[in-house]
Amino acid sequence: MVKILHFSDTHVSHRRFRDVKDSWKIQNRVSWIEEDYCIGFQKALEIAESIKCDYVVHSGDLFDIPVGRNLSGPTEYSRTFVVRELKEFFERTDNKIPVIIIDGNHGSYLTRNYSTIEFIQAAFPKSVFIFTNYQLKKAMVDKKPLVIEFKDINFYLFPYFKFGRLPHLAQAYEDWVRNNQQPDSDKLSVAVVHGMQRGMDLHELILQYPYDYVALGHDHKQRKVKKNAWQAGSTEKYTFAERNQEKSVLEVQIAKGKDPVILTKSIESKRKMIQFQISLKSDTTPKAFEKTIREKLVELKKKFVGETASRVKVKLEGTSILSNWWAMEDILVDIQKEVFADTYNVLEFRWDDGELVKRAPISQQKGVKIYEYLIDDPVKDFEKYIRSLGIPDEKHAKQMIELGAGIVDEVFNSPPQLKAEGKEE
Repeated sequence: MVKILHFSDTHVSHRRFRDVKDSWKIQNRVSWIEEDYCIGFQKALEIAESIKCDYVVHSGDLFDIPVGRNLSGPTEYSRTFVVRELKEFFERTDNKIPVIIIDGNHGSYLTRNYSTIEFIQAAFPKSVFIFTNYQLKKAMVDKKPLVIEFKDINFYLFPYFKFGRLPHLAQAYEDWVRNNQQPDSDKLSVAVVHGMQRGMDLHELILQYPYDYVALGHDHKQRKVKKNAWQAGSTEKYTFAERNQEKSVLEVQIAKGKDPVILTKSIESKRKMIQFQISLKSDTTPKAFEKTIREKLVELKKKFVGETASRVKVKLEGTSILSNWWAMEDILVDIQKEVFADTYNVLEFRWDDGELVKRAPISQQKGVKIYEYLIDDPVKDFEKYIRSLGIPDEKHAKQMIELGAGIVDEVFNSPPQLKAEGKEE
């Protein structure tokens, strides 16, 4: 029997710059939120030591950045933290537990052919085994497997690869998986994958092959995908959608010919994430709105303590008159300034108005023609625009003018709600 500690999505170096109190755990060195994600990585290694595992597997997104258009690398504090924790882990375990890490969609300089996990293997060449997006692409080109073999087990590596975007990539990836990544040994086999079924980055063949265990990452919610395949989840709450999730890592016991035994090992988060849901109506006044917000925050009105300060989000829905909403936004900004004083134990205060419908007053919707304030005759202006394009085919130009003029006339001269009822203005 082989015992594995499986964890994922630690997102070390994650930090926020907006809607966060200007307070550092160590001034100009590390913020409170960044430290939270470092601690998640630390606790996972402590659990690996305590259960006396044979291997540690991290299935992607060890670091949070770079990602997308954010090309910033992990902070020096986070990089140093990871190296220090690994060094102490190897010293406590006599360098007997290999650590296997693959690339996720976070932490890779996709335009620079470099991954931020490469320096970790350079620091621990005999104990850490990393596999990057670039190694995967090279394996595909060379038509070779991406596998690391130990005396009792083989690990098949699947770093993050968005193969589902283009048909030719999907086919090339499937050919590589089919021809090179099937378990073909009497030893135990484990697939380490960063991908989700709904994300076009977890190929169905991986879940069909007879691996003894599939160590998945990318989905922050820990869950069983199949009896031999689990998403480890993240070690720290990343978004407010995760605020009620209990975070943990997985102890995986594998024996040949048997279903793996999965045990969850909790990682307690010291920081609360609180979301207030507020539904507005057209007649909700700014004064009533402010009263509601302040009532929600009463329980958090206490001296700021960085270790326990809460992250707070106000989620707004319903309908609001535009003039009222503008006043409400000003109220939220003022409350945020007040909350970030030391009289509230709040580290982050933000709001989400994405589901709030904002509209003009009824009088403007039914009685005011907006174009009167913008242009004199929108139909004639549209015709001038089409003529300015210099379309050589006069018949084609007239067709475009007639079609466009009809649409413009309908939009500007007839309120939508009346059109729908077949009435005239």
